[in-house]
Amino acid sequence: MKYLYRSLILLSIIVFANLNGHSQNLHIDIKLENVSDSSAYLAHYLDGRIFADDTTKLVNGVGLFKKDSLLDQGIYVVYLPSQKYFDLLLGNDQKFSIHSDSKDFVNNLSISGSKESEAFADFQKFMKAKTENSRKLQEEYKKKTNDEKAKAEYKERFKKADLEVKAYVKSLNERFPKPSFVSAFASFTLSPEAPDFSKSIAADFPDRDKEIKLRNYIWTKGNYLSNLNPADDRYLRTPLLKDKLKFFFEKIVIQQPDSIVKESIKLIEQARPNKKCFQYYTQYALNYAIKSKIMGVDAAFVDLAKRYYISGQATWADSSLMANIKERVIKLQYNLLDMKAQDLALETIDGEFVKLHEVDADYTVLYFFETDCGHCKKVTPRLKPEILDAYQDLNVQVMAIYTQQEKEAWQKYIDDNQLYDFINCYDPNYRTNFRIYYDVFSTPTIYLLDKDKKIVAKRLDIDNLKGFLDHERKRKAEKS
Repeated sequence: MKYLYRSLILLSIIVFANLNGHSQNLHIDIKLENVSDSSAYLAHYLDGRIFADDTTKLVNGVGLFKKDSLLDQGIYVVYLPSQKYFDLLLGNDQKFSIHSDSKDFVNNLSISGSKESEAFADFQKFMKAKTENSRKLQEEYKKKTNDEKAKAEYKERFKKADLEVKAYVKSLNERFPKPSFVSAFASFTLSPEAPDFSKSIAADFPDRDKEIKLRNYIWTKGNYLSNLNPADDRYLRTPLLKDKLKFFFEKIVIQQPDSIVKESIKLIEQARPNKKCFQYYTQYALNYAIKSKIMGVDAAFVDLAKRYYISGQATWADSSLMANIKERVIKLQYNLLDMKAQDLALETIDGEFVKLHEVDADYTVLYFFETDCGHCKKVTPRLKPEILDAYQDLNVQVMAIYTQQEKEAWQKYIDDNQLYDFINCYDPNYRTNFRIYYDVFSTPTIYLLDKDKKIVAKRLDIDNLKGFLDHERKRKAEKS
């Protein structure tokens, strides 16, 4: 009886799976016409790259992708060594057949056995046709530079084409409701269109055009990723996610630490229920912040690193990665923009001491240098004529901090470069931790501080420094 009972349970599971029409393994027959390649690969997208999941030998273009389990759902690519490829959607049912022709893989693609994969193939054909049509319209539109009537007609045709795409996606949503991915992905390809705010703002509204732009921006920022479910890992395996995130963070989000952190946290917390997604969006946000070339964005890196990595939430990070992140946080956390610079008590060439916070200047240039640094040799001679002399009206002081210990070499450098108008100092015993506080691990390193010794700008070259001082001069002039 015991064995009979187990057999009945097993039978009921098999019957239930069959009733739901879901294959529990990957089995994709493939037939490609006019193909000379001897193999084909099945791969998934991730972070703008592709990773192979299976390979098959092709005999006269015929092969089989087969695994004993299902692959994670998402958009996959079938590619050949000859560099030809086409995209494929893998949903719940991963037992089907593919037929196509290398002369035009997309337009000749036919799938049988999976309604969702078949619908995605049709969607690709539709979008390819619309893209080609749009390209032709663009080329024709550019030729009608002086024909306003013709240009208006083309705009109507663009609008009609856009409506046709939206209608197609809507029909997919009706045919394949959630949790089907084909309609979700089709929606994800679209960019939400902001309402016409000019219709809701009175003609006599103060600064009306400015208000329209502001509302449009706020709406766009809040809705650009509205077709993305950050907790659904299927979106990770698409060719679009990385580009969408890149555009959102680079073109829509204001490039200030607070804005970047706010939008990053929003995505990360929405993704938290799914471990894979939580890891991906956390890594993406941290990498974006640390790789940004915009001054001050490193504050976002420090915030996110402390919030998710140093706090222990990033369980995927190994000891090596954690050590690197902690080291970078240590080097950055004391010299973020708008922070009051760490005070330094440094020794002068005469053996006296000078403190940074006691320097009486409206603007202080911190210049960390070495005597044998090739780049320093080019920068140092420019500091007096182009900075100290050129911006006397701003009450600028240069605090030149020698980062080595050889006093004789330093004295010779001061004499050779006529640095007598600078505050020349050094820390021969490395007691001030200036390398940590100011992230000085290469030279020259230049900071600009205001009257209160707050960091205005950092890691500058001479031209950037002049640009900041020009801006301060203009700002002061506008105030007076």
